[in-house]
Parts: sequence; C-alpha cells; structure tokens
Amino acid sequence: MSQYLSGSCLCGACQFDYTGEIRFTIQCYCRDCQHVTGAGHAPQMMVHRDALMTKGPTKTYRQRADSGSMLEFIFCRDCGSPLLKATSRMPDAIAIYAGALDDPTLFERGKDVFEDGRQPWDQA
Repeated sequence: MSQYLSGSCLCGACQFDYTGEIRFTIQCYCRDCQHVTGAGHAPQMMVHRDALMTKGPTKTYRQRADSGSMLEFIFCRDCGSPLLKATSRMPDAIAIYAGALDDPTLFERGKDVFEDGRQPWDQA
C-alpha cells in the first residue's frame, strides 16, 4: 500500500516528500547512529530511493560501518539536522529518520538492530 510522507529539518531549509511503500522500519542502536542523532538509537523508515524527492541545501557525510558497508548520512547544510541515511548494502533504498517527519506518529516501531551498541540508559 502506498503512503505519503513529508518532512523537513529544524530550520525548514530542507524538505522531502515520499509517496510509495515503506519497505521496513528499524530502531538502530549502532554507534554511528548514536553519534549522528545524539541519542541512544535512531528510528528509521526504509523507503524506495527513486520515489523520494528532496529540496534544499544538504550535506552528505560518508562513513564506513563496522560491517564494511559504506554509509551516507544526509543533513541540512544550514542547521545540521539529520534527515536521511543510505547504505551501500541497499543502493535502491534510503532511510528517513523518523524525527524528521512532519508527522512522526506515522512511524511504526520495527526491528531493533545492532543491539550490541545499546546504551544502558536507552532501554525499552
């Protein structure tokens, strides 16, 4: 079933729109996501990359994950808000950070991943 999602950064300079299937959702506890979000985990919605439309001044930071895959973290260039994340393991997909959604209640909790990195103060 197709779903419409929209979102933006803190300052509003960057926006995104998506219409399509949500492939899956995760809560990622890896250290990379902790650094990117400043939180214990990062709730994400994986969607089809070719259906995501973005506008605004973004910056991409590339990092090799412990798994060996390349990650891309996409932020607002102006305010630094994390918006999206991509992995070389799924080149046709991109993850939307749930906190960047205009309506974050659309996020439905999915699988917990990289739980070895879970911090003791970030328990379910």
